[in-house]
Amino acid sequence: MKIVIIGASGHGKVAFDALKTMNGIAIAGFIDDAFEKQGKKILAVPVLGNIDFLMEELQETIDGVFVAIGNNYIRKKITERVSKQFTLVNAIHSKAIISEYASLGKGVLVVAGAIINSGSKISDGVIINTGATIDHDNFIGEYSHIAPGAHLAGNVTVGQMTFIGMGSSIIQNVAIGSNVTIGAGSVVIKDLPDNCLAVGVPAKIKKRF
Repeated sequence: MKIVIIGASGHGKVAFDALKTMNGIAIAGFIDDAFEKQGKKILAVPVLGNIDFLMEELQETIDGVFVAIGNNYIRKKITERVSKQFTLVNAIHSKAIISEYASLGKGVLVVAGAIINSGSKISDGVIINTGATIDHDNFIGEYSHIAPGAHLAGNVTVGQMTFIGMGSSIIQNVAIGSNVTIGAGSVVIKDLPDNCLAVGVPAKIKKRF
């Protein structure tokens, strides 16, 4: 399958690494709206043009896309646009461990060292970053981001568009709402509602959106 990666920044490089380990994937190049990146090479692969160029000129030559944008809202917006014309692929590093009894949606990134255990469901557009662990029977909502080194115990539920910060821990049976940000290094021991920022050990709500 011939694909392009949308996003030619750091997150795009991480996705590139994951995709390079997958069988049957040929990366034709990057797509990025930043004018200064177009025509240059990232990891020896060309930046072909912007999203308009992808939609108008590459429909016949590209089979699929991976949206490598770290910001949850921008990733969702771009995915919704390009999915009308292109197949969304997953980027799963060969050194991630994923149970055969877990399920993944579309446009999911799982980075090296990540673990997803039995019974967990990872929704569309989710990022499971470097070394993050998702234990049994978790649910991760659409376009959420589990940052490097975050650890979720069993039966944790995470809503849509939520960011679980680097090195944070979520104990078992906790439900975290949508549009929530968990600060780096926090320990979440009780449920959190939608639209809030929580930080600390134990995590406490510091702001509501």
